[in-house]
Amino acid sequence: MTAPSGQLTLTTLRRQVADRIRGEILAGNLRAGEKIVERKFAAQFGTSLTAVREAVIQLEAEGYIRKKPNAATYVTELTLKDFEDLLLVRRLLEGQAVAIAAERASEEDKEKLQNLFLRSAEAARDRDVQAYIRRDLDWHEAVWAITRNDWLVEALRRVVCPHFSFACILIASQKTFDLVEDSNSHMPLLQAIRRNQPEEARRAFETGLELWRQQAVDYYTEAESTAKAN
Repeated sequence: MTAPSGQLTLTTLRRQVADRIRGEILAGNLRAGEKIVERKFAAQFGTSLTAVREAVIQLEAEGYIRKKPNAATYVTELTLKDFEDLLLVRRLLEGQAVAIAAERASEEDKEKLQNLFLRSAEAARDRDVQAYIRRDLDWHEAVWAITRNDWLVEALRRVVCPHFSFACILIASQKTFDLVEDSNSHMPLLQAIRRNQPEEARRAFETGLELWRQQAVDYYTEAESTAKAN
């Protein structure tokens, strides 16, 4: 059955608006904690308020924005405690996922991961932050998909997307962030999966996650020092 054209139009508009707002966040034009004004975006993009609201719901699910108790919507701003709490859950869930993926990965799966890695590495070399973050998330999601466990994949999306939105904020605020180094940190995990070595994959993931944690702690420490100096 063909879907009503109005529904298709709204779906398309929602996706386009979500892409543009996400792009503004990735580019650093919308900063952590900045309020999302739906009417402003509707006027700016020349679209309906309904499409913007649908886009906001999508971006909230992805972790790029959050609603606060007063119902206002803001670009995601994680405290260090928020980050550490999410990291704990991510370590448990994704650590298990990469081990399962390494055990179950087929040759076709391995080839797909290799191609996605090369695409993200290309974006890193070009210092295309938006493309890199998107392709890096695609790579992680491809690893999760190898588990063939939809519940685990959905749980990971809910936990990991806020971390990726934080990555966007961190990279946008630190022009010296080395995308190539970050991309290369995925190589040991990719190699472990290609060798079908679950425990090696888990260790590689833990090592990469700890490096990312240290970068985040450094970011928070620097931000706190800057705030005190001002």
